Amino acid sequence: MRKTALLLAALCFGTSDLLANLVEITAIEMTVSDLNRSTEFFTGVLQFHVIEQNEEVSRLQLGREKLVLHRAASGAHKIPDDFASNDQLFQHLAIVVSDMDSAYQRLLEHGVGMVSKGPQRLPDWNRDAAGIRALYFRDPDGHFLELIQFPRAKGEEHWQRKTSSLFLGIDHSAVAVSDTKRSLAFYRDTVGLSVAGVSWNFGGEQELLNRVPGSRVKITSLRGARGPGIELLEYERPGIRKRDDPALGDLQYWQVNLQSDDNAGLGLHRDPDGHSYSIARRPENVNKFTYGRDALTNHWPRYLMEGAELGIFMIVALWFTIALEYPPSPIHKAIGSPLLRRSILGLAIGVTVAILIYSPWGMQSGAHFNPSVTLAFLYQHRIQPWDAFFYVVAQFVGGWLGVVLAALPFRKASRHPKVNFVVTVPGPRGVLVAFAAEFIISFALLSALMIAMHHRTLKPWLGIFAGLLLLVYITFEAPFSGMSLNPARTIASALPARNWKAIWIY
Repeated sequence: MRKTALLLAALCFGTSDLLANLVEITAIEMTVSDLNRSTEFFTGVLQFHVIEQNEEVSRLQLGREKLVLHRAASGAHKIPDDFASNDQLFQHLAIVVSDMDSAYQRLLEHGVGMVSKGPQRLPDWNRDAAGIRALYFRDPDGHFLELIQFPRAKGEEHWQRKTSSLFLGIDHSAVAVSDTKRSLAFYRDTVGLSVAGVSWNFGGEQELLNRVPGSRVKITSLRGARGPGIELLEYERPGIRKRDDPALGDLQYWQVNLQSDDNAGLGLHRDPDGHSYSIARRPENVNKFTYGRDALTNHWPRYLMEGAELGIFMIVALWFTIALEYPPSPIHKAIGSPLLRRSILGLAIGVTVAILIYSPWGMQSGAHFNPSVTLAFLYQHRIQPWDAFFYVVAQFVGGWLGVVLAALPFRKASRHPKVNFVVTVPGPRGVLVAFAAEFIISFALLSALMIAMHHRTLKPWLGIFAGLLLLVYITFEAPFSGMSLNPARTIASALPARNWKAIWIY
């Protein structure tokens, strides 16, 4: 047990250096020509609340998110009437609603100018955005705004909570970019935001949403430890209107405010396309463990899903191993070929993994299953540090519980040396061969998954690729190392088996 605790602590707290700089988006600022009129619009129509207001600034809040309105300078240029969402100038706010139809009707009753041809539901073929309903409209100055309603298993968990409120908060601010890779070098690698998802939107619904004919847009979502996110919109055919780097006081000026612990990045910045960002030092009295508390409060369903996914994996692995390898089993007696038995086991586990990846749970949690995958995502800024911490904990606990529950009705069979709680140990060729085999299959699996995730055509097939690789690995590689790939999976079996042979390999 002490060895297990040390291994778990090493994996979980190995991310502690990455907790040193947690970035959060604290507010979004925009400029308006008539401060009183815009304040009344956001409070009267969209149900924001006034925190503070004077002659120059109005600070508003909706849910947890803050919006700051600045009075425009005298003679500020108006937003062009033909301004389009694929113009480089584009930036907007996405406001989450609990009932799109009621919110749309409310906008119509207040005479709000529409961009979209009514609310649009993104199609089911677009797995990353399927079921999301959205609507573009304009504020009194012509700024683009969006209403968005998330279906189950989409968006942040707190948007799914039952509430009597119609307008819930700000999910993100979207900005048009000319090159996603270049923008990620700023937002992800320099600022420190994490990539939460990527989708490619096109088709009739997208054209009716943003009113851009032939619209095809790559959307990359980024989030910090708290607050709304940022969406990067890269259109295949950008608009003709270029950005002229508006200054504070111009109606076209937006600013995203962030807090960070990195002194080197403080101050006002512009991204590669000219959008403005201000990074301030986080107050010294802020306890970083409150970010962990907030992550647990907001994302605990994802952590439970992640643990349950590996638990289901272990249940299937143990039960099929009992059926195929336990000597008294009639299936074992009927199938004399070890290769055939391993291929059946590999097929069962591969199908299970594919189903879990494509399931609502897998879609919401990301179906990591594996601390190695989670840490790879953390390294790539695809998951926030506290989320990674709780994912790893959930994977270890979920895997262990899966083995325990699966063994309860088959205690004798589970303890048999041919089954032994599906423990992973080196094969007869020794430790070095097992280490080399684990290294090769882990490298190949992670490489294949990362390539598929970043490829528009391959991404929908990611679950199939993972399942096929597991089928091949279990069939042909298992005799060399036991085929782990996953430290949480190995620990889950080693605990009840009390077998720690060459545990360092896994």
